[in-house]
Amino acid sequence: MTDKKSTEDLASMFMKFGKDMNLPQPDLEALVERHRKNLQALEEATKTAGSGATSILERQREMVQEALAEISEMAEKMRAGGDPKSMMSAQADFARRSFEMALKNTSEIAGMAQKSGSESFKVLQANMQETLQELREAMLNSGKK
Repeated sequence: MTDKKSTEDLASMFMKFGKDMNLPQPDLEALVERHRKNLQALEEATKTAGSGATSILERQREMVQEALAEISEMAEKMRAGGDPKSMMSAQADFARRSFEMALKNTSEIAGMAQKSGSESFKVLQANMQETLQELREAMLNSGKK
């Protein structure tokens, strides 16, 4: 681990080297501000992803409750009895509905996950574009000095 003094000496050495070579001096205030914006964008993207995950979990809970209600309904019908043909038909109908619901639910959850990921990525992408624009402007301005 390096101590603070050697880090400061190294930074001073590079700053002096840049000054001696007539390199443009970095705007430290602008660098700190950019870093702050990057952290804010990362925080926003994380919150967006977390919100999406929460929505997905809530929807999955609802789906499980719906499935349990349907299973309970089917169990009540089976308890009531009836002729074997109608019971087989009811079981086949239940299996078909369960399969269709599973496909629909899987598709819905995948769509929610994709949307959440896309929204998080858009936050980071916008920040990256802003960073690149600031770099372009800094490069243009440093050439004018």
